[in-house]
Amino acid sequence: MGRLQDKVCIITGAAGGQGQVAVKLFAEQGAKIIASDLPEQPTAAIAEVMRDFPGQVHYVRGDVIVNRDLDAIVNTAITEFGRIDVLFNNHGVMVGSPLLETTEQELDDVLDINVRASFLLCQRVARHMVAQGNGGSIILNSSIGGVLGFPDMAAYGASKAGVAQLARSMANDLRDHKIRVNAITPGAIDTPMPHKYLEKFEDREEIWKAMEKAHLAGRLGRPEEVIWLVIFLASDEASFMNGAVVPVDGGYSCV
Repeated sequence: MGRLQDKVCIITGAAGGQGQVAVKLFAEQGAKIIASDLPEQPTAAIAEVMRDFPGQVHYVRGDVIVNRDLDAIVNTAITEFGRIDVLFNNHGVMVGSPLLETTEQELDDVLDINVRASFLLCQRVARHMVAQGNGGSIILNSSIGGVLGFPDMAAYGASKAGVAQLARSMANDLRDHKIRVNAITPGAIDTPMPHKYLEKFEDREEIWKAMEKAHLAGRLGRPEEVIWLVIFLASDEASFMNGAVVPVDGGYSCV
């Protein structure tokens, strides 16, 4: 029996570095999964999990800023598995621009994807959980950038702070329905996202080394080190955790 045995779980941002790892580890822990992201077809990594765990993982192409796609993600979970027990709200976008140079479009994009879409998806899922009457667990992926201030990250930091506060507020609103809502705040994780962010800099290697040194661990995190925390929060083991914003940042936030 896995830690998430037979729990029906939605994972957004499933094609990203952390998302693909989440799909694999959730499946290994016995979850039934709706994996969703922008590509029309599942990535090779997700397709492999689907082959290894037949019938256990379904992929839904979805753009989280499109309401009908949010409906499709949620409705597929109900159609395929009959319920929803866990939402890992993992989608997100990073905008790294100086405050004075950030465009309105960049601000709109980061708030729409990170905050608005998270709110609306959580709301849809929570309504089903309330109707089911058996509680549930919602985990939002915030960032250490939503807790600490970083240069050139005003829009991103504001959006991720909003995600963390959304978790706290939803935990209060949903407490009578036994729905737990928590957020995680990862530090820099070695996925394609930070590599893409650094492409615009000439001194990428120096910046990467500085990022590593900023963590007490002396390195960036690995995706699975984040996802094991998510699995704990999704599981019944975390039954006394609600409204928490949990750092998984290699000690960055205590420096």
